Amino acid sequence: MIANRAIPALTLSLLSCLAACSSTSGDQEIDERTGTTKSAIIDGKSSDSSQDAVVLLVHYDPSNNGFGQCTGTLLAPRLVLTARHCVGDTDLYAACKADGTPIAAGAIRKNHKANTMYVFTGKDRPDFGRGEVKPAGRGKKIIDDGGKNLCNHDIALILLEEPVTDAPIAPIRLDADVEVGELITAIGWGVTEDTPSPKQRQQRKNIEITNVGPDKAGAGVPPNEFQVGESICSGDSGGPAIAQETSAVVGVVSRGGNAQGGDSNDPAANCIDGKNLYTKISPFKDLILEAYALAEAEPWIEGGPDPRKLKPKAACETGEECRSGLCLPDPDAGDALTCAEDCSTTETCSVEGEVCTAEGEAKVCRAPKKAPAESAGMCSSTPGRSGFGGASLVLGLLALASLRRKRS
Repeated sequence: MIANRAIPALTLSLLSCLAACSSTSGDQEIDERTGTTKSAIIDGKSSDSSQDAVVLLVHYDPSNNGFGQCTGTLLAPRLVLTARHCVGDTDLYAACKADGTPIAAGAIRKNHKANTMYVFTGKDRPDFGRGEVKPAGRGKKIIDDGGKNLCNHDIALILLEEPVTDAPIAPIRLDADVEVGELITAIGWGVTEDTPSPKQRQQRKNIEITNVGPDKAGAGVPPNEFQVGESICSGDSGGPAIAQETSAVVGVVSRGGNAQGGDSNDPAANCIDGKNLYTKISPFKDLILEAYALAEAEPWIEGGPDPRKLKPKAACETGEECRSGLCLPDPDAGDALTCAEDCSTTETCSVEGEVCTAEGEAKVCRAPKKAPAESAGMCSSTPGRSGFGGASLVLGLLALASLRRKRS
């Protein structure tokens, strides 16, 4: 808990190709590094509550006066995705070759103590200068890939002590790369033209992906990264790139700038017309799945259902409770309401033996209807059966035998 002490205003010295947010320790204020803009997330707008999976991430270590601020994304109630430089003692910038090896700086020395990382939810910035401020979550474990340089490795996850209960989670792209020309939305807590600490979380839509690593021509984008133009600024580090078509997280803010040098009087100046780099998600699939397992959570895969909702056959009251959005009377449960499996798109069912069946305007998976039971004794000539047909045959044979005796 952060109590009775304000997080200091961030000192911003923005240089080209610098990490978008970094924290340190000792008696100095934080120096955040990134590309710049005249508005938070350059030319951005206030983010609304539909984007509350994006959280404010604060490093606060009173034992050594360590402070820092970044952005993160809730992937599960106990799991936050962010940048590696947001959770550790690293160089304040990194310059990288197209093959992912460093040209200069970018060293990762050690991670912060997990319990010095705090999560704050909602679209409004907490007022750290007024009394006690209670975070929504606190770190328990920092999860990374063991990289020793930010180049090609600027990604990490934070396992929280307890679930965050007052915010949604975000879906994620694990099995496909991003594409040149794909549009993303940037969301974060970056500086504005008026202040390094905007009162509201910011967003900018319709950002085009311009280069995808590995790109050795011109841009020099490393294999695990992709590039966009003007978008992010200081404080947006660790924030997500959201695919506009699917709303899935496809990247994490790493670094950026416009090579014009910093301006202490205008912390956004170096973000205008900048070139900015995100770390891709898909190359770190195994690491992320490991983190989900530690958080005891099922991944929300791009295009799939929210894993927190009910599975098929679970009792329900409304469709909003179900992964399929369908809460219907279940013939196999005495017509009690259960979540139905939607097969309208695939025409296939996950449970062997079930078939895709039309129910009103929906198509759902159901056990096949049983054929009408064979009426006892009807049309049976099976030897030894006790049905009506068998009895008729026996009576017929007895009558025939009696007739033969009378004739004889």
